[in-house]
Amino acid sequence: MLETIFSIIKEFLTQPAILIGILVGVGYALSKKTPVKIITGAVSAAVGLMLVLFGGTQFSQTFKPIVDAVSKEYGIKGYLMDSYAMKAATQEALGNNFGFVGYVFVIAFFVNLLLVFFGKYTKAKGIFLTGNAGVAHSQALLWLVAYWLGIGWIPAVILSGILLGIYWAFSTTLPIKAVAKVTNNAGFTIGHNENIGVWFFSKFAHWFGDPVKDDAENLKLPGWLSIFNHNVTAISLTMTIFTGGFLLTIGIPKIEVMSGGQNWLIYIITLGLQFSMYMVILLQGVRMMVGEISASFKGIQEKLIPNAVPAIDVAALLPFSANAATLGFIFTTFGTLLAMGCLLLFKSPIMVIPGFVPLFFAGGPIGVVANRYGGYKSTMVCGILLGLIQSFGSVWAITLMGIPDGVGWSGMFDFSTVWPAATEILKLVARMFDMGPFAN
Repeated sequence: MLETIFSIIKEFLTQPAILIGILVGVGYALSKKTPVKIITGAVSAAVGLMLVLFGGTQFSQTFKPIVDAVSKEYGIKGYLMDSYAMKAATQEALGNNFGFVGYVFVIAFFVNLLLVFFGKYTKAKGIFLTGNAGVAHSQALLWLVAYWLGIGWIPAVILSGILLGIYWAFSTTLPIKAVAKVTNNAGFTIGHNENIGVWFFSKFAHWFGDPVKDDAENLKLPGWLSIFNHNVTAISLTMTIFTGGFLLTIGIPKIEVMSGGQNWLIYIITLGLQFSMYMVILLQGVRMMVGEISASFKGIQEKLIPNAVPAIDVAALLPFSANAATLGFIFTTFGTLLAMGCLLLFKSPIMVIPGFVPLFFAGGPIGVVANRYGGYKSTMVCGILLGLIQSFGSVWAITLMGIPDGVGWSGMFDFSTVWPAATEILKLVARMFDMGPFAN
């Protein structure tokens, strides 16, 4: 019976759309709204988040075959830099103990809640609500703790849950001001794989330009270039040119094989249109979700958890500057390619191959943040810097993950900086006390 209840709780917490919907409904109920508003607000928020997640998934599924095809064409082998690669690697490493991941997630969630509840003393405000990312975090941290410390699975689960809950509480709190500035106080923060990354870039993005004069959304191009002043068109044409250039390096015959026999030019144009369509879906989802969250969470803040701020999927930032998101993606890709060139030049034993997720779902949001603080010039500089940090940081993380045959690691900012540093501490503890790989 207890196991069944726990299973239901775990399933509930890992379904972010349902969780957001219920929280919005509770918020409206605490604010004494009508039953109609409670229901419609909850459903709107849930459907909005589902649109955001759907748009994000489609972005990934559309671009992944392109990266795979180019990697295969040039015989590039190495570790994949992608959050799905980290999930696959740690799931395989955990083996029959993978079932413990759910316990880590639940412990982390309640530690997060506890720290926010006592926010008067802890200063924590963010409540991590992105279930899909949270599961990936849970299994990665459980593996790292189990591998380096070599303790029993129950202590490993408890320790992992506590550490992860602390990370969720404070990493989602750090970017609150930056997210508020980007979204004009929409009432949420980021709970994903680059929470600290958003805060980090917000601290110096203003160095590179003027957020008013250089705003990517206000770029007014002359003559026929003025078609790029329209967001939907700009994204479509930019992504058509970008993906087309990427694909043409493998040759037209192979593009047509990828397209299932469709004309190569039509296939590339369709890809560009699809990217724009997914951005429109994201935009609609964010509009539906953000308005309900902003209005409803006042009830939760006033009656249950003072100053609590919902931490949601990073994709929610993308529509606040679609042009900057596209520029961020492109220049993060350039930075990543530059890092790969350096790894080749210096004969690194580890080569990382970027997936779409760290390029777009880190580069895009960081681009939006950089644009808000320093305009499009800042977006370009920060994008290149992000690509370098994520690539070299992933090499660092891969040397510590204890899975020689693993397919790869996350590649996102926090898992290329904060978590490798934390893993170095686990390694130091293991060495000092002869634990894990250092056990006699």
